[in-house]
Amino acid sequence: MSLLSRIIGRLFEKAPRYHTSAYGALRASVVSCLKAAGMKVGGTAGYPRVEVHTITENQRLDKEGAVRSLSLTIESISDSSMVASSEMNEAAMEALTVEGALSMGEGWSVLDVVPDQLQELPEVSDSAKILYRTLQGYDITVERLKGEEESEPENENETNVENNS
Repeated sequence: MSLLSRIIGRLFEKAPRYHTSAYGALRASVVSCLKAAGMKVGGTAGYPRVEVHTITENQRLDKEGAVRSLSLTIESISDSSMVASSEMNEAAMEALTVEGALSMGEGWSVLDVVPDQLQELPEVSDSAKILYRTLQGYDITVERLKGEEESEPENENETNVENNS
């Protein structure tokens, strides 16, 4: 592709360049990681269990829109004790924060996983059963990877080689 056609292509390209959401890929990756760690995940999994919720995708962090920050909450729920809930929370945190644990599939790379706010929330239901909940927030930074057709030359020489071909 010639330099002129690249410049013209860039002028008429839609912005932001990577206008796709990381929500679905991140949620699937987190659920898969927790299940691989041997945890029950989901709203009907019985007790004890963990739930993934309150995922928020924030503004893009770079000019091209490839890097973004997401936040989510992992809720560890036990019907036996707050200690059991806390231990489940620690196991979930260990599983998620290991380098390379979250694999979002092709097109995405996890740059950082940072545990954030921790909250305990015991709950008494109408049936007088006590549920012990530990809510752990996470800030996760991801990057949309460029495909081969989107990659740019790394230096001026590559551009010149293409133009001379």
